Amino acid sequence: MNLKNLIAIIAAALLAANAAFGQMVTVTGNVTALTDAQITLLCGPDTWTIKRDSTTTVTNGTLAVGNTVTVQCISADALKGGAQKRE
Repeated sequence: MNLKNLIAIIAAALLAANAAFGQMVTVTGNVTALTDAQITLLCGPDTWTIKRDSTTTVTNGTLAVGNTVTVQCISADALKGGAQKRE
């Protein structure tokens, strides 16, 4: 197997792994709503809705409405300028 083929196979494997496992997102903001299923953060002009699952972790702050926290998760939706965008 030549070097070009090996590099192509490695690149394809990395792209597939990223698609399968997602990409970690870190969001810091003020907690505006909190349920068992989701966390809503206000981060500047943007509102982030974060699904609470086994991959969601609070890395800074105490999770309570009104507090500022940093949350890491696999996926989050940001509401920017009236249009919902997948981050």
